Amino acid sequence: MTARARAADVMNRGGEDRHGPHSTLDAQVEQVRREARRRFAGFVLDNANPGSHFRNHGRRPLDKGVFEQAGDLGLMRFSLPVDAGGDGRDKLAWGVVVEEIARLSLDPGFAVLLDITVEITELILSSGTPELIERYVPDLVAGRRFGVQGAYESRDPYDYTSTARLEGGTWVLNGAKRFLAGAAFADLFILFLRDEASNDMLAFVVEKDDPGVTPVPMDTMGLHTMGLGQVLLHDVRLPQWRLVWRADALSELNTYARIRRTMSACGVLGALDAVVENCVEALATRRRGGRPVLDHTNVERSVGEMHMLLQSARASVYRALDGTRSADRDPHFDELATVAKHQTAESALRVGQLVMGLQGGEAYMATFPWERFMRDVLGLISGQGSQETLLIQLGQRSIVGLEGKRVRQEAAERAVARLADSWWALHAAAAYDGAGAYAGPVGEVLSAAGLASAGPGPREQLAALLGRAHTLWAAVGHGTAPETMPRGPAGLLDGQLAEAAAGAWAFLACAVAWRTGLFARLLRPCTAKEAADGLPVGLAEGLLEVLADTALVRRDDEGRYAAAEGLERVLVGGPRASAFAARLLRAVDGGDRLRSGAVTRAPAPGCGGEAPVLADVLVNSLLGQLEGLPAMLDLPGARIGCAAGDGGRSAVALARQIPWVPILALEPEQLPLPAVDGQVRIRPGDPDGFEEDDRLALAWLPLGGLPGDDLRRAVGAAAAALMPGGWIVLPCPLAPKRPLGAAVARLGLAVAGGTALADGEVEGLLRAAGLGHVRSAWEDPALGIRLIAARRP
Repeated sequence: MTARARAADVMNRGGEDRHGPHSTLDAQVEQVRREARRRFAGFVLDNANPGSHFRNHGRRPLDKGVFEQAGDLGLMRFSLPVDAGGDGRDKLAWGVVVEEIARLSLDPGFAVLLDITVEITELILSSGTPELIERYVPDLVAGRRFGVQGAYESRDPYDYTSTARLEGGTWVLNGAKRFLAGAAFADLFILFLRDEASNDMLAFVVEKDDPGVTPVPMDTMGLHTMGLGQVLLHDVRLPQWRLVWRADALSELNTYARIRRTMSACGVLGALDAVVENCVEALATRRRGGRPVLDHTNVERSVGEMHMLLQSARASVYRALDGTRSADRDPHFDELATVAKHQTAESALRVGQLVMGLQGGEAYMATFPWERFMRDVLGLISGQGSQETLLIQLGQRSIVGLEGKRVRQEAAERAVARLADSWWALHAAAAYDGAGAYAGPVGEVLSAAGLASAGPGPREQLAALLGRAHTLWAAVGHGTAPETMPRGPAGLLDGQLAEAAAGAWAFLACAVAWRTGLFARLLRPCTAKEAADGLPVGLAEGLLEVLADTALVRRDDEGRYAAAEGLERVLVGGPRASAFAARLLRAVDGGDRLRSGAVTRAPAPGCGGEAPVLADVLVNSLLGQLEGLPAMLDLPGARIGCAAGDGGRSAVALARQIPWVPILALEPEQLPLPAVDGQVRIRPGDPDGFEEDDRLALAWLPLGGLPGDDLRRAVGAAAAALMPGGWIVLPCPLAPKRPLGAAVARLGLAVAGGTALADGEVEGLLRAAGLGHVRSAWEDPALGIRLIAARRP
């Protein structure tokens, strides 16, 4: 008999990889934590903790001998490279060790100083200078020397007042660095200064005994045992080998600050864990009103909030630590580390408030740990950037990231549009004979493309090439894709005609890759065989080779292909993908009509596959900007009129976005239309066939490509059918700024049976119809569409 399945068995399934059961991050952390307790807990409890209260009370720094004891125990070696005598453990493991030491330590500065000297050792190792490494690294690893870093001046790095100048073969340093942890007892400093000659930032190793070096203690509110201080430099003369990096030390400083933020958060997290545990233990023996204090609901609630804050801080810190293992990590700014530092500090401050509320008068007494926790946390959060600085940096990063994403998306779609320009230009070159229905627009395209009329020989080559292109397109559409990519334009043509042919062939590859689903499969890196997925592998390889020569597909060293990052939004599906597909189809079909000379009306821009994205824009971006429209759509009897001539696709798109308002679809002729909740109906007739009882709150008129007289009649009829206060929204083509793109847009309209209107002509027609509030409400250059809105008074 099969055992009954339990909900936990179904819902809590653990994945397995090829190495066996999946190891969670928490499991990895717990394993390192156990190791840290086994190896280092006794040392912290027996050597670092004794005397901490009186050191803090007397404002005496830690005994430097404790670091030599830590070196003997192997603490400094834990995360250093193996070739430097270290254990080679990663930053995740080291961060957990720092957290555990901070949790066990009664002196919050100990874990911080321990990590600082480890990272100073790493900075010296990164210099690659044998003299520096041989002189300092062994002593730092053994704890016989202690080093700190100094950059802070409350100024921009390239505006530092601390400077270095080269005199002969000697560097001369002058200035001051303040707020250095451990400055009171450090043996050496890595100091960042401005080169007077180049204004570049440089870094030097400065020893405390160098002539002209003066460490000065600082009196602070908390962190009394960390030896905070300043370092003054007066004509400090150093040999050239003391220079850590010969240029661009700012990049190294950013790298240092990146990891310091994470490790600083680890130290705060450990102290936070300890204070929460100690607070609950201190309350366990207290009673109020005959009941244990911990049984009171308000106390339970406060302890619950402290636990929530602790866990949220822990989650952000562990994610930042895990991110240090990623090869794609930004070497100069770590967003996860910045978030972890801010979140942990905010959690610590709030926990401190809760502890003070729970402990009452004891929280304000220096003999108890709660008051010291608050003072020390305030000191710890100021390092590696104040809370406001962190938020500013995160905001800047977010804005730059979003802007960069938008730029990449627009650049990718513009790249496809430029390939489409070449596609049209090649068809124009093959079709141009100085006459015909499209002679004017074709001539403009050739002129903008810098192409002369092709002679008989090149025209035959063009005709054969385009024939192969359209044959491939038709075969793919019928499900009979060839085994390999047809012969392309390589070697057939010369000069600008050859460049146009290469772009056109790439556009064909793009269109075929979209139609066959090949492009969508490139959302994740894959080989040509994996991307084929039912296509002939030879054809897939040919398409990918063509696309790899453009910016649309990337190929890595392992032979895997991936679509350009900016193309994701048009490949994942949705309204934007539908609009992208519509533009591809319009170009391919338009080129075919240009070859055949057929004069047939086709959906204008803004109709058909582009309708869903525009309906989405109307509801989610423009509705609040069209004054009074939301309220009008709620009126009894209100309707939306849609005159698109695209078989009802625009009406369906509107009905999906505004399902409670009947959509009146006005089409040139009766066409079958899928019903959407019974809201869409068809009325045969012209686009100006509105009736008096229609009561339109909104007229949607994607007719911007109509000739002027036809558009005037449609606008007038729609305006007359509007309710007072109703709106007309008219999607219109938006010509690209590049000359060839603008010429291609006019040719595309002509081939579709439309006309390019002059600037301001649509707005003039709307005003002439008695409408007000006429404005361009939205535009998207990548789509090549703008929405013009006008309101009936």
